[in-house]
Amino acid sequence: MPQVISSVKALLKYDNKYLILKEPLHHGDIWDLPGGKIEYGEEPVDALVREVKEEVGIPIKVIKSVGVWWFYSQNSKHQVICHTFLCEPMGEFTIDMSKNPADEHFSEYRWLDINGILNNSEIKLTNSLRKLLAEFGSNQ
Repeated sequence: MPQVISSVKALLKYDNKYLILKEPLHHGDIWDLPGGKIEYGEEPVDALVREVKEEVGIPIKVIKSVGVWWFYSQNSKHQVICHTFLCEPMGEFTIDMSKNPADEHFSEYRWLDINGILNNSEIKLTNSLRKLLAEFGSNQ
């Protein structure tokens, strides 16, 4: 039976640009923010710090909540609710997607400003993420 899954995502800001990740899926490539599922008993902010470190190898500082978006998983048919936080890298960093323990296979990453994310025809986003980023960009 499909479930509703709570997750956390990082709108990771560096040099006035934001990190997005490309994941090839069976129905086409999708772009996403770093982050993932909150484990039972885990504080959401702790989950976010852990997930970003696992996915891209970057230690982060969480600044503030920016909102919620959602999607339906094509594989599991679950609905995933993504509480999103503005974050910044802590110290020097290098992106390393090779140590991700989850079954995710990110093939590319980009640092883009909000308009660059929203107006690039190559970047496919879910409608709810697109709406969240547009609202965030209009308040900057």
